[in-house]
Amino acid sequence: MRNARRLLFVLAVLCTAGCGPRPVEDTTSASAAGLVRLPCRAEVNLKAAHSNYCTLDRNWVTPDAQAVMRDAAAQVAAAHPGAVVHYMEASWPSAQRPMPPHLSHGDGRQIDVALFYETSKAAPLPRPPTPSGYYAFEPMRDGDFDPCVGVKRPGNNRSPPADRNWRLDEERTRTLIAALLADNRVRRLLLEPHLKARLGFANEARIRFPGCNTLRHDGHVHVDVR
Repeated sequence: MRNARRLLFVLAVLCTAGCGPRPVEDTTSASAAGLVRLPCRAEVNLKAAHSNYCTLDRNWVTPDAQAVMRDAAAQVAAAHPGAVVHYMEASWPSAQRPMPPHLSHGDGRQIDVALFYETSKAAPLPRPPTPSGYYAFEPMRDGDFDPCVGVKRPGNNRSPPADRNWRLDEERTRTLIAALLADNRVRRLLLEPHLKARLGFANEARIRFPGCNTLRHDGHVHVDVR
């Protein structure tokens, strides 16, 4: 009986904290450094790829960066109804840079954004095929330029298995990148050269190679806001 009462008490406490309608998410309150949060769940076309980016306070950005992401997500959703832009690591509220394990991030101006994917039968996936949003690398094709031949890049940079049941959704990914490039508040994007060329942005100077000392950037695009 005593154990049952304890269980009921614990459930009551948890329900007080988490049951019932969720409160409206606050993405307007600023940190001491002036950063604001990217939405975790409140907006249908812009969300965190995993809740840990919110609970660990790694979804803070400048107000301009927040506006860039909302505007780009709205443009993608307008072109592809139902499409949701998923972000991963942004910055922490203190605005201190760098934010490990990244070589940058931390000041609120950088956001890692997932690419879009589809099934092998061309059905759009609603979210990235990996839990974190990272590591859904798009392998190079024969003849693609590899700037890191013979270089061991940090972290796990292995390509996904050939028999996977998903692939890059080039159309939605192209729309996302074009929407970001159309925004003058975006300083640059970091993407692997083979995807830059494949998606039709070979002559776009604001899309740059991140370097061989970083995780591959053909599973996400790094957005750098002015």
